[in-house]
Amino acid sequence: MKLRLPKRHSTANAEATLALVCESLDRSIPMLRTFFIVVGVIAAAARTGILSDFLFVTGLLLQLAIWFQHWWIQQRTR
Repeated sequence: MKLRLPKRHSTANAEATLALVCESLDRSIPMLRTFFIVVGVIAAAARTGILSDFLFVTGLLLQLAIWFQHWWIQQRTR
């Protein structure tokens, strides 16, 4: 009696889709940074408390991540 193994499914399509999603997310980070900072300032003006702090700090962390990535690429190319 032979043991039948299931056929392998191609993962190339899934990998291409994942790469496309990651690339689009990477392109949207500057927009998200601006969105979170602006909404955080508006929420602070509306006195929403911790929500405004969360939104503003999230925008600042995204700004720090963008700055660090730019700095890291500059250091590696020198």
